[in-house]
Amino acid sequence: MEGMRAPIVVAMAALGWGCAEERSSTDGSGPSSGSASGQGGEAPDPSANVDGDCMTLAEEQAIGTDDTLADTDGDGFDDCAETACVSDPVDAAEKCYLCGWKHADPGNLVSTGASEGDVIANLDLVDQCKEPLRLWDLAGGYHILFMTASW
Repeated sequence: MEGMRAPIVVAMAALGWGCAEERSSTDGSGPSSGSASGQGGEAPDPSANVDGDCMTLAEEQAIGTDDTLADTDGDGFDDCAETACVSDPVDAAEKCYLCGWKHADPGNLVSTGASEGDVIANLDLVDQCKEPLRLWDLAGGYHILFMTASW
């Protein structure tokens, strides 16, 4: 069977994940609080929330999102939902995981092998929502992994 790859099916249960955030409107029609535009010569209100995505003008400017769009990158998740699930709200290619996993890859992991104490490779997994999941996105937490293989 050399050269054949066995599919890996993974069922996961996280201990206390917390990304069951309520998703708000992504069409930019949410409530507005105050005048963020600074129209009429007045300074923009840094505490205003023009797009209704739960972030103030100051918070949107700090992370580089568009304060007039609830969903800056247009991926279907508003900026607050993406911030809560540790997804990049300005990168449409990176989306919140449907099952609530956070994008927790610290960016500095290097695979060192498969022996005890080594850092395992960043495997491609499939979670219980049937969605692709990168192993290193589970870094920093405790998770129960149930893996099976067939060929």
